[in-house]
Amino acid sequence: MKKILLSSLALIALAGSSASAADLPRKAPPPVVVAPAFSWSGFYIGGHVGGAKVERCLDLTLLNAEGCVDRTGWLGGGQIGYNWQAGQVVFGVEFSGSFADLGGEVNAGVLPGGHFFESDGKSLLMLTGRLGWAADRALFYVTGGAASVRANVDFHTPVGAAIISREVSFSRTGWTFGVGVEYAFTPNWSFAAQYNWLDLGDRDLNFVALGGAPALAANVDQTFHVFTLRMNYRFGGYAAPVAARY
Repeated sequence: MKKILLSSLALIALAGSSASAADLPRKAPPPVVVAPAFSWSGFYIGGHVGGAKVERCLDLTLLNAEGCVDRTGWLGGGQIGYNWQAGQVVFGVEFSGSFADLGGEVNAGVLPGGHFFESDGKSLLMLTGRLGWAADRALFYVTGGAASVRANVDFHTPVGAAIISREVSFSRTGWTFGVGVEYAFTPNWSFAAQYNWLDLGDRDLNFVALGGAPALAANVDQTFHVFTLRMNYRFGGYAAPVAARY
């Protein structure tokens, strides 16, 4: 009888303990943090190097003749811009500036009377917008806007046994269109390759009379093909992480 009573008391105590444990609040599982989505939004700054092919044609009104320079050269500089991303669509605006060495020469014999000229591109500025499609860390885009080139033309005229040289420096503004691809290999650093075509139209130049060489009126026309490799540091990289509870 005593054993039966002790066993009953033990079962009652065990049942009470289980009921008390059931009344305790359950601890919620920890939130699961979803990896943050990559974002192209934000400011960026960077540098670039590349090459260009330029064609400059000089039309000499007085001589009724034209000579063209078709040369390649190099350029390098920097860029700064801002991107907005909405879904997979990216809008942007960018300003870039380059120092350039885009020279070339049309030798004597091409122009009548032994005249010849040299030309050299010194700098290139572009203010462009861009529209892109983001595939996570890869961005494919088109770009277009305004472009300005600083250049000079040296015109050489034979006067007897001497060569008289006259120089005209000028700036010309036109437009540009291009395409590119950019890849972010870290949250803040990205690498891009970009091609631009520039059409700067034509401009009238005047070479003053000097040392027995007559004054000459000319018209210069310029087009460029520019390819650059770019490295950018972006102030951004990831959107805010998302916390989810289950």
